[in-house]
Amino acid sequence: MKHILKFASSTALSFVLLSSTAFADWTLDNSKSALYFVSIKKDHIAETNTFKTLSGLITTAGQGSLNIDLSSVSTNVDIRDQRVRDYLFDTKTFSNATVSIDLGTTGIKPGIQTVNATLGLHGMKKDITATVAVTEVGDTIQVATVAPILLNAADFDLAGGLTMLREIGAVSSISNAVPVTFFLSFVKQV
Repeated sequence: MKHILKFASSTALSFVLLSSTAFADWTLDNSKSALYFVSIKKDHIAETNTFKTLSGLITTAGQGSLNIDLSSVSTNVDIRDQRVRDYLFDTKTFSNATVSIDLGTTGIKPGIQTVNATLGLHGMKKDITATVAVTEVGDTIQVATVAPILLNAADFDLAGGLTMLREIGAVSSISNAVPVTFFLSFVKQV
């Protein structure tokens, strides 16, 4: 009986996961998308960082999701990438960040708009608001920030990781304030 319940549970979960992808009208094109965050150290030195691996979808109803592979962080310094993965994001425990975006109950609307999103990062969830520009170009929907989204590392229990990075790098300060921008390109599925 345990085996049947286990099989039924895993089969049901598989169908749920497959159905959410199967009914998605637009899928993120990672090669034409980017998400950047700026770290500020020593009070005034800003560095632009990115993630190399993103995935996501937008449904016809305007519900969007974005998955950020935190182990794909790129700061342009290999040892710093490793330290950020290990000490800040703790990717062995928290491999991904997720964003759920509501583009409106009337579906996808081109133009500049304010969207509500939920960011899941480092075991924490926080509602955020973003001003984005949505455009449709042929079979592609593009979503880009109009203004940077300002996140606070402490809101996601990342302050301890920043302290560790400061100590290891012998850096006098690393700001908790993190500006984030993105350009996401979603391709219509046939």
